[in-house]
Amino acid sequence: MQSHLDHFHALSELLSRYKGDWQLMPFTQATWPWPEMAGLEAFSADELDGLDLDGQSALIEPYRPGLFAWMQTELGAFAAEGPEPLARLSVGMKGRKWQQITDFSQAVRPVASVLEWCAGKGHLGRVYASQGHAVKALELQADLCEQGREQARHWQLDHQFVCADALSADAAQYVRQDQHAMALHACGDLHSRLLQLAVKAGTEAVSISPCCYHLIATEYYQPLSSAGRQWDLTLTPFDLRLPLQELVTGGERASRLRHLEQQYRLGFDALQRALTGVDAYLPVPNAPKSLFTGDFAGFARWAADKKGLVLPAGINWQHYLALGQARQQVVRRMDWVRHWYRKPLELWLLLDRVCFLEEAGYQVSLGTFTDKQHTPRNALIDARRGRF
Repeated sequence: MQSHLDHFHALSELLSRYKGDWQLMPFTQATWPWPEMAGLEAFSADELDGLDLDGQSALIEPYRPGLFAWMQTELGAFAAEGPEPLARLSVGMKGRKWQQITDFSQAVRPVASVLEWCAGKGHLGRVYASQGHAVKALELQADLCEQGREQARHWQLDHQFVCADALSADAAQYVRQDQHAMALHACGDLHSRLLQLAVKAGTEAVSISPCCYHLIATEYYQPLSSAGRQWDLTLTPFDLRLPLQELVTGGERASRLRHLEQQYRLGFDALQRALTGVDAYLPVPNAPKSLFTGDFAGFARWAADKKGLVLPAGINWQHYLALGQARQQVVRRMDWVRHWYRKPLELWLLLDRVCFLEEAGYQVSLGTFTDKQHTPRNALIDARRGRF
């Protein structure tokens, strides 16, 4: 059986070999960038998106041998061993959030007093406190801390709140050896900071479900493990968004607006290249969704104003919209190729954290704590100083 480190090195080699597939930015590409995969241009974007697993494998394997197996990698599920939380504790939570908390609390059984990192109102900690565990919750927003304290008073729980910035130097004092530190969907640098502080303090156990890998303060991702630092993947926040790009569902209207927004943005890009004479993509800020219920000309005027461009009279709006629609087909096909690497890249990021903890002497298990239907970010890293 291969170790986490063996898997990490194999995955690192694959991602490094195919960096040209997943580290490009489709919006900046005017033409298809993979001559060896020119055959994929014969498919429409809708045809590619509609392929079943067998169809995807048949297309991918000849071009990228071995990749499809990584795409299909499934993490084992943690056994749900804990007690069912009291339903009355779910007041104020939506169903999926409560299900996530229920499943996390059943998958992770505290081995010491609990530290909940980036706790919000302390919903997860409140479950553990109701089971008789002493819980300390660290949260930045004072109003959320106060709401959590009010709930603790109401239920008469041993549930303390500390209003502090998890990224500040002061936060280190709250991470101790005699704790079980937990973080359910703490974003980017926030959960990485917990791992670093826990390793430094020798915290007895650490259980996290990472989220939003792209929320980092540095220009490039800094691997946590020494194994990760051996590989020069130079991950940018744009790259780190890739694992989060799950298939989006939201009904026919939402899908139509997404496609229309992409067409409008690409149409404007074609227009600005023609006006400026600069053959380079010009990023445009997030736009009000109302702009995409109007015509292309309205969006283009808004975007030009945002970028300080003066539009001449007599623009052939339909021409540039048609260019945007044509480029959208190319961009969607490029995105389809990039999306082959969503799961491999997320697994690489998870294993970087696992290897970091193992290098510090922890026994680490990597799996899932809930079904994908409850949250696509369902991975769980569970690390203990002793054996499981």
